[in-house]
Amino acid sequence: MDLPIYKYKQQIIERVCGPKSRVTFIQGETGSGKTTQVPQYLWQHPPSGVIGVTQPRRVAAMNLAQRVAHEMGTALGDKVGYRVRFEQ
Repeated sequence: MDLPIYKYKQQIIERVCGPKSRVTFIQGETGSGKTTQVPQYLWQHPPSGVIGVTQPRRVAAMNLAQRVAHEMGTALGDKVGYRVRFEQ
């Protein structure tokens, strides 16, 4: 089953990885796949920069990173990681 963000996959890749793109914000409904699917789409078509996803809480950042790493079939800290303010 595809999440709602899937129908915009190509548009997102073109916008983020395009030559004129510096910063792109993606807004959508909760549960649409913004934070779990978009980083994976971009990993397959890397932009010339960092792929970052923000989360307002420490536990949310940790859980998100673990989930995306699992979906990508990699260990946390290999291709996918997280950083929490004030922690090493």
